[in-house]
Amino acid sequence: MKQFINEAKRMQFLAGIITEPQYLNEFSFYKSPDEDAPGNKQFVAFKEDDKYNVQGNTHGELSHAIKHLGEFNPNEVDSELNGAINYIKTVSNPILKNINGSDIASGDNAKKQLTPNAMLNTFDFINDKIANNQELTPEEKEIQNKFLDKLNNSYNKLVQDYISGGTDVDNMKEDKIKQLISSNKKIKFKGSYKGNEFEYILDPSNSGLLAKKGDNVSTLFRIDKKGNDINKIGAYFSRGVEISNPELKKVLNIQTQ
Repeated sequence: MKQFINEAKRMQFLAGIITEPQYLNEFSFYKSPDEDAPGNKQFVAFKEDDKYNVQGNTHGELSHAIKHLGEFNPNEVDSELNGAINYIKTVSNPILKNINGSDIASGDNAKKQLTPNAMLNTFDFINDKIANNQELTPEEKEIQNKFLDKLNNSYNKLVQDYISGGTDVDNMKEDKIKQLISSNKKIKFKGSYKGNEFEYILDPSNSGLLAKKGDNVSTLFRIDKKGNDINKIGAYFSRGVEISNPELKKVLNIQTQ
């Protein structure tokens, strides 16, 4: 797990006063295969023969940032997507493609048809190339440096904020857990999924959930994309996750099997 050298440095990093995290140890993101296409059916390429292929374990930290940061900070993600669109309008010959491989438009015609969803897929396409050690075009490197790195840093801060917080409720009674949740305090607890034990950190204010196994983070996303419905949170944990503390299961309205 990532741990800051001291609390003062941690707070400065989260506040944006310092831009580089200072850790004693690094957490890592678990990498897995990815179905891709978070932004519908289009993406932008800068080489005619580039294709949106699903291959390798490309679903790591940057991929999660692309897919989930907007659930927490939509204005920030929209700003980076629009910034990338404006950048692409300055390059010579972008190619708007369908993820199935067919060309839709190129050059000025492509620039006129750019959308945030197409840009989101473009971000993910570049992430896949990075994860698979494929060479980026100069345009893709520029997008990485100007936009993707910023998204990844913001998501990293969010992950660190979850990891460094959370009250352990594994041995708490129902009434105390309810008090924490009603006060929108992050809670930390253990559960198992497919025979593997995970530690979960839940923010009841927005249904944000981080899952990790040891030092490896699996994901951070919002269960309820538009709110913090306790029933939706409970329904999520009813689908194959066995929470260790039966008192927490009561609070989340999870029926004991």
